Amino acid sequence: MKTFYRVMLLAFVIGMALLSCYVPWTTTPAGSALAHNALGYAPIWSQQFSSTPGARVDYGAFAMLSGAVAFFSIVIAGATFFFRDDRGSERSDT
Repeated sequence: MKTFYRVMLLAFVIGMALLSCYVPWTTTPAGSALAHNALGYAPIWSQQFSSTPGARVDYGAFAMLSGAVAFFSIVIAGATFFFRDDRGSERSDT
């Protein structure tokens, strides 16, 4: 199980690092609390959309993308754990 956790943590950290560089930004039109316009993708620390009034990081979309990163890191770790060479007592030659 140590392999599973290490690979999952590594994949999650790499995925979150990449996600931090491509965060969705949005703006809310004046007078509307619910509707928003997607501006594009930029790093969290970027000032790319600073000239647009009301521009901010879309944290809802960021949370959904973070969930996708977590899901795929678990899938990658599971595949790595399942297809490893050292299977202990499951090996056919023991």
